[in-house]
Amino acid sequence: MIKAASLFSQILSTIRIAANFDNLVAKHEAEKNAKGFESKTQLVSMLFCHLAKADSLREIAGGLACCKE
Repeated sequence: MIKAASLFSQILSTIRIAANFDNLVAKHEAEKNAKGFESKTQLVSMLFCHLAKADSLREIAGGLACCKE
């Protein structure tokens, strides 16, 4: 069986490896007073919005729902 990953998924996997995002969040205490989104969720949403040139929240939510890993 061939398993293909979307381009967006491939970009996210390189960011997780290269930037070591979780360590940076912990180092700078970015989620210290967070009540809603985690930093990683916000990063993924903002990247998708920018790369897809989405204009509305509905476009972002629909696009991310299609790209679930």
